[in-house]
Amino acid sequence: MEQIDHWIVVMFENRSFDNLLGHLPHLNDEDGIRNQTIELAYPEGTVTVKPGTDFNAPIPDPGEAFGSINVQIYGKYNPPTNEDKAPYSQFMNYFEAPYNAPEEGDEPTMRGAALDFYNTFKWEKGRTPTPEEMQSIGDVFTPETAPIINTLAQEYSVFTHWHCEVPTCTTPNRNFFFCGTNGGRIDNQFVVNYGWDFEHPSVFSLFEDKGLPWSVYIDPAQKISMASLSLGGAKHKKMWKSHTKPMANFFEDCATGELPAFSWVEPCMLFGELNDYHPPTDIRTGEHLLAEIYNAVRNSPAWEKTALLVLFDEGGGCFDHVAPPAAPIPDDSKGDQGFKFDRFGIRVPAMVISPYTAKGTVIRDTFHHTAFLKTMRERFDLGPALTKRDEAAPLLSPAFNLEAPRSDALDRIEPPSLDGVDKTRGVAFGDNPDAALWKAKGRDLVNDKISHLGAVVVQNLAHLVGKPVEDIPHDFDTMKDWVQTNVDELHASPTS
Repeated sequence: MEQIDHWIVVMFENRSFDNLLGHLPHLNDEDGIRNQTIELAYPEGTVTVKPGTDFNAPIPDPGEAFGSINVQIYGKYNPPTNEDKAPYSQFMNYFEAPYNAPEEGDEPTMRGAALDFYNTFKWEKGRTPTPEEMQSIGDVFTPETAPIINTLAQEYSVFTHWHCEVPTCTTPNRNFFFCGTNGGRIDNQFVVNYGWDFEHPSVFSLFEDKGLPWSVYIDPAQKISMASLSLGGAKHKKMWKSHTKPMANFFEDCATGELPAFSWVEPCMLFGELNDYHPPTDIRTGEHLLAEIYNAVRNSPAWEKTALLVLFDEGGGCFDHVAPPAAPIPDDSKGDQGFKFDRFGIRVPAMVISPYTAKGTVIRDTFHHTAFLKTMRERFDLGPALTKRDEAAPLLSPAFNLEAPRSDALDRIEPPSLDGVDKTRGVAFGDNPDAALWKAKGRDLVNDKISHLGAVVVQNLAHLVGKPVEDIPHDFDTMKDWVQTNVDELHASPTS
């Protein structure tokens, strides 16, 4: 690791290990699912976990918040009446305590994905799914249908027991990656605006305090970095303004060998041509971005001093067969919904790509997101642990198992064609509930093109610039203009 001066992270959205990498040919039977027969029961039948051919599956977006993930892990609703309730805390008639959390003695079955998908589908669409629609939660990808990520996992290192930090949705897991904690928050929006009062130090502020160069790269269509909206945006506007760059600059910095010490590369997750792997977006858009990133890094003059970590924030409701282990409690923060932050979330795809990584490396030890924070603290002498979670995390050193740079590293990987591929989230039936249904459930943003994460981001931006949430336009195109106007206002405002 001492040879690596440039660390790059690209974190995609909402896929489990089994969903994308479970059919890797060089895994043993315990870690993968190639030689397993897995049936997932739901009230009207069963779903078989098997290779599928729909690049948008699962459709619709499965439940990904705390209550839904508990059902997927433990295979039941607790109390049983929760099966008919809303899976997100922003809605009326939300799950009752203990939010499907296990009771003493409950063992994780990892067979609840179809049960939760069935009830989430009914809640979202107001009707019962057909058996064909249910099969969507059982369909997984293979090296043939997701060739980019599977090829890179075989060419470099793959972690077969990398778990997200929390059994819940996006923002808590991303903030754990950055900070080693989420301050007790268990939902994307339980406290509406992270950006307003989330003051924990992060990997970004550690690099800033040390005076080391770092950059956040985003597509201009994305308008604003997601990281800046969840990490004390109001306090750190100057930091974000001076370090956020267009995605084109990433490819330029690779080409010139002038990458900073730490690069955070964000896919498009909200506006523009979405390429974050988030279901039900067509995964070929994420595959295309990953290929472009790899090619730029591999052909950079700084290649021999560079490492790329490819990671997913959380499982997003996709099936995985490995139970999450116990986790160190990060700090004294009181956990929302009674959660003690004492267990990890679902396994996610994770790989390290570097010239010091032997082809076909499989790392079977337990890893989790704060391993990167721990590694950065030690590699760059950034100071003590931020929480007990990153203090206990392992280092990424097993991925750097060669003494000299490889001479056989893959020169280039061909991105998939995107001709005719729909690059929006609204790609097929059931992407999001009908507008009338959202409105009936008390949805703040009545729009069938914006994801749960997108709604949270837009609302966070409203709070950050001091605008009422009620003023957010409901029309998607008008909303994009509204976001751009307020991002411009945010960037133009004096630093607090």
